[in-house]
Amino acid sequence: MSTPGATATDSDTAADSDTAADPETATAVVDRAYRLILGRAPDAAGLADYTEQLRSGQLSERQLCAALASSDEFADRLSPEAGPAAGARDARAAAAREPGFVDAAELIRTTTVEDLAATAEAYFSSLDHTEPLLAKPFKEPGEAADLLVTFGQVLRGLQPAPGMTVLDFGAGTCWTSRLLTQLGCHVIAADFSPSALELGRELYARQPVIGDRPDPEFLTFDGHHVDLPDASVDRVLSYDALHHVPNPGQVLGEFARVLRPGGLAAFAEPGPEHSLQPQSQYEMRHFGVLENDVVIEDLWEQARRAGFADLRLCLLDSSPQWVDLPTFQDVLSTRADGAVFPEPTRAAIGDRRMFVLRRDGTEPPDSRAADGLGADLVLSDVDVTSPAEDTVAATIRGTCLLRNTGTRTWLPSDAAHGPVYLGARVRTADGTLSDRLSGTGGRIPLPGRGVAPGEEVTVPVHLDVPACGDDGTDAGSRPVAVEFDPVSEFVCWFSVNGSVPATVRLP
Repeated sequence: MSTPGATATDSDTAADSDTAADPETATAVVDRAYRLILGRAPDAAGLADYTEQLRSGQLSERQLCAALASSDEFADRLSPEAGPAAGARDARAAAAREPGFVDAAELIRTTTVEDLAATAEAYFSSLDHTEPLLAKPFKEPGEAADLLVTFGQVLRGLQPAPGMTVLDFGAGTCWTSRLLTQLGCHVIAADFSPSALELGRELYARQPVIGDRPDPEFLTFDGHHVDLPDASVDRVLSYDALHHVPNPGQVLGEFARVLRPGGLAAFAEPGPEHSLQPQSQYEMRHFGVLENDVVIEDLWEQARRAGFADLRLCLLDSSPQWVDLPTFQDVLSTRADGAVFPEPTRAAIGDRRMFVLRRDGTEPPDSRAADGLGADLVLSDVDVTSPAEDTVAATIRGTCLLRNTGTRTWLPSDAAHGPVYLGARVRTADGTLSDRLSGTGGRIPLPGRGVAPGEEVTVPVHLDVPACGDDGTDAGSRPVAVEFDPVSEFVCWFSVNGSVPATVRLP
């Protein structure tokens, strides 16, 4: 593709020159200028030409912007019939004229799902040096920043909780699977390539998760059918995987089938011009892998037909701007012009589609997550006695009425994840609040099989409060009160969310 606009003359450059930029900085400037002015990623020729001119000082950043704004392409975008679709068509037509261009749609028409699965397996099985893949997401610094930011946002959308079953689709060497396992999820890592999943097993062996976590499962995907029962998983993750399959509608149907009602499928995928990017063309040309475009409107239609009821998309620029303090203050106060924010963010969204699909039906929220946990509690018939034993400061007896004022169902106290107890913590003379109650550990089980929002439960209280330090001489550790507060184990105390504990003063 020819470079939009004209190259600046020597006299122009002399009149208005910037300091020559290093290649990496120049490339980033050209990329952002294209996105802000032409609304697309730069073509290979334009990127190389303008980067060299910026790097050598032949062209200033201001002249770069002027050249792009004076191009025919920009003028066409100003016409009434022009728009994102017209720009995309122009970019696609221009890319198709490049030597060796691979049309992703044609690749889908001329290869089968089985062919692409075999290509993936051939790639992973032929690797001699697997260390870089096993090091993900920390293979190299530039990639790590993007992977961590995008994975973090997709994780927010996925809303996993300990004990959930998560299908990690297109898991590859399983770095995302391992992180989900560390969060306490039962992960089913699925991929076309058995060799990739073998590397995933190696990753788990070389970097064991911490603590008692569910063992992962590994599942080879045949390209058509996910070998799992209906409504058997709580979540599906597709991290840069769906755009590699030629049959996304069928795959989305499988996601909807295996998800429980109300379950979520979270995606991090490229945008609608992904197949045109130089790296995508390289991958398709040399390795035969499909680098398809993700047109969210088409995908949403397929998802709705499959049984998904809701779509939410993430607005995020994974390459943030670093600005000076005045500019930062202008952004916060909305005084900044559009060249600072949000236009750069809007342009960056063109490269990335992070979104969440919700399966139709309802998923009742429970106490495995902190938000929405709330309670009112009332202690009654409280009796505090001072036993003769030196090791016990006081014994508290009474009754506690708890009402679920939040939006989440409290799981029973014997649940494996997110069990709710009536918790008790000792307040000492020095102001410390601690869990050092003997015997029960400060956890009083709730009766029944859970407490739904709006429901109440009555708990009998019988609690021995230990005396101060082991030798009884530490006055600061003398217990002066006990605070009763519901707690979802390993999630949070309800008072963190604003619930008011009930306090019993000790003699």
